[in-house]
Amino acid sequence: MKKNISRSDFYKDIISDSANNKKDAFILTVTDESNLGSKALASRKQDGSISLDLIQDSALEEYWKNLISGIDLSGSTYQDGETSVFIESISPRIPVVICGGGHVSLALSKLCKFMNYDLIILEDREEFANTERFPDAKRIIVDSFENIFENNDFEPNACFVIATRGHSHDALCLENIMRRDFMYAGMIGSRAKVQKTKNLILSKGFTEEDFDNIHTPIGLPIGGQTPEEIAVSIIAEIIQTINNDPKSYFSDSIKNAILSSDSPAILAKIINKKGSSPRGIGSQMIIRIDGSIADTIGGGTIEHLCIQDAVKLLHEDEPRPFIKNFILSNENAAGIGMWCGGAVDILFDIV
Repeated sequence: MKKNISRSDFYKDIISDSANNKKDAFILTVTDESNLGSKALASRKQDGSISLDLIQDSALEEYWKNLISGIDLSGSTYQDGETSVFIESISPRIPVVICGGGHVSLALSKLCKFMNYDLIILEDREEFANTERFPDAKRIIVDSFENIFENNDFEPNACFVIATRGHSHDALCLENIMRRDFMYAGMIGSRAKVQKTKNLILSKGFTEEDFDNIHTPIGLPIGGQTPEEIAVSIIAEIIQTINNDPKSYFSDSIKNAILSSDSPAILAKIINKKGSSPRGIGSQMIIRIDGSIADTIGGGTIEHLCIQDAVKLLHEDEPRPFIKNFILSNENAAGIGMWCGGAVDILFDIV
């Protein structure tokens, strides 16, 4: 376990280490007054236990070991008495794995590019799975579907879309997907086709509860008819599923801004909110000493005030993290960049 990492180097170390992007890893930041801003890196092992991989301050080693022994990483915050910790996942980018290379898959691939998802195409016909048809795919795997799932691993946060050319292929893909971890899985098909596939899956030893985790019919109910409309409904449902995950994710834009910075900057993030706000808990932005930014916490006056506070902090001789609370009434909410009255807590951290 590494120790004594400076505030600015902590984030760079864990982002630049590719291993952290391939496991269930989390950045933990203390948000109570006792050790405000102190950070650690933890990861969840295959057996469910939690490993403490990196701490920022060796003087707090016992503190973090005691905290890790009982922490719950399922949400974006952890509270235990007076101890409060903010949790951020640095899981890999979201991969969208499409089984089948037909018309809907083609339309969906363009939306995956727009959403900055990693696109993976699975097909058993090369004429429907090639770089000319899917130029933005990160991976194109052409093989029998039996071999594809037997010989390839997929990230546990993968989103699977089953859109093959036939019932038997759909069932084969679905069975293999249900035997592994995934964030989202959905299958295209008529009610009759879905029921037939369901009956086959149940005969393989799966339960009704297992099948309830599969989105059938796939996509949000917007009445889509064309491949493009169906693709929109599917990507919307994937977005909805991802956003229902309570963890705060470390975005690619934030990662890139931290790695490219050659001087200290402020990472401002929403760690708590009450009422409505333009963006939710975990939204964050990088603010540099010249006032330039990467990403957003919602825009408007509230973001402008955060930029002012961050620039002021960066001009201090020894900048220290702090939390600022914005309490908003219904009358002044619009002026602070909020939709309606509420409150947000924003952590200003040094990176």
